[in-house]
Amino acid sequence: MTVLVLFVAVLSGDSYSQAKYQWKLDSNSGGVATYTSSVAGKDYIAARAVTVIPAKMEEIGMVIRDIPNYNQWMKDCTATKMLKIVSDPNDVFIFWFQQHVPILTDRDMVLKSNVVLNYKDGWCLIKAFSTNEMAYDAKKGYVRMPSFSCDFYLEWVDRDHTRVTFSIDPDLGKGVPSSIANATIKGIPGKTLAGLQKMVKMPKYIEAGKTSKYNKMITDAIKQGYPKKKAK
Repeated sequence: MTVLVLFVAVLSGDSYSQAKYQWKLDSNSGGVATYTSSVAGKDYIAARAVTVIPAKMEEIGMVIRDIPNYNQWMKDCTATKMLKIVSDPNDVFIFWFQQHVPILTDRDMVLKSNVVLNYKDGWCLIKAFSTNEMAYDAKKGYVRMPSFSCDFYLEWVDRDHTRVTFSIDPDLGKGVPSSIANATIKGIPGKTLAGLQKMVKMPKYIEAGKTSKYNKMITDAIKQGYPKKKAK
């Protein structure tokens, strides 16, 4: 199974976002809390959603890392394509992503991913961000987004429950009214987590999680008395 993972040079999983963003609670319904933040120098907001999913961390991870099937559950993702496996052992990939924009021309982007694993403290971080390392033209007239970043932050609750935070910081470029764009952006994280909750129940991800290297890492950490930190 294709593995998606990401890079972030941080001391703790969520510290980078606390410095850059000022998250404010927008809504809390059905066990999903949604937050928004203004972004310095941009017309568009950043958004995040948080919920607890009744599934193992590695099972959720296998859904997130299955790049070709993002369009089955990630809100407004129309298509993806793996462009380059930079380092399979280190889980570094470059891939193309198509973002649907209602009424207007769809956007696209080339993203790079990597992973930060800290199972001893009970979390892992999966991030994708815009890169110019590879050029790719879908030849369909899409508008290339000036910048985009997103991340999934998975936190241990217990062996069968994981707290998932999904954050996005998009720049859709010119031609999209900020009021319309921001209303759309605000809804993406929560709807994406709803899709993730459905996907994680699929047998192929449950079975893939059992045989994954992440399962072994988590099992080894548990045997050593970890994780020491649980999601709040």
